[in-house]
Amino acid sequence: MSIRDFNYASAYSKVYSISNEELKVVFKGELESESDTILFKSIDIPARSLRQLSQIDFANLKAIYSNQCVLDGDIKLFTYKKKDSLKNVLVENYFHEELSPAIDIINELVPREHQLQYNEKIIKELMQGCEEILIMENFPDIQKN
Repeated sequence: MSIRDFNYASAYSKVYSISNEELKVVFKGELESESDTILFKSIDIPARSLRQLSQIDFANLKAIYSNQCVLDGDIKLFTYKKKDSLKNVLVENYFHEELSPAIDIINELVPREHQLQYNEKIIKELMQGCEEILIMENFPDIQKN
């Protein structure tokens, strides 16, 4: 499983990948001259954490969960691979009960300076009263000329 944490304002993203073998945090510069940099890597992943992640029901999640009332570039792309299946879920300023534990687990395992920024309380407050919550079953088709 991986979580790509986008920061469009600063033109970079971080990818948090976790598997049975390792946990890795990679800086991905979005500018032309930047290259990927491994910020953190560990092979010490508790079996309990892997079990918790495996209990997330990715198959029944929609493709996009977006709070359209807040467009500040806080976007996380969850990617889950299992055997022959691949599932991507995009979350934008949206608290999702099923996905939140994945962020908590990763944040428990990485140093503070590399933790995912995700304040559940603030995100829930931003969602309250918002009448522009977008939930999509699939990613939209993009027409190329």
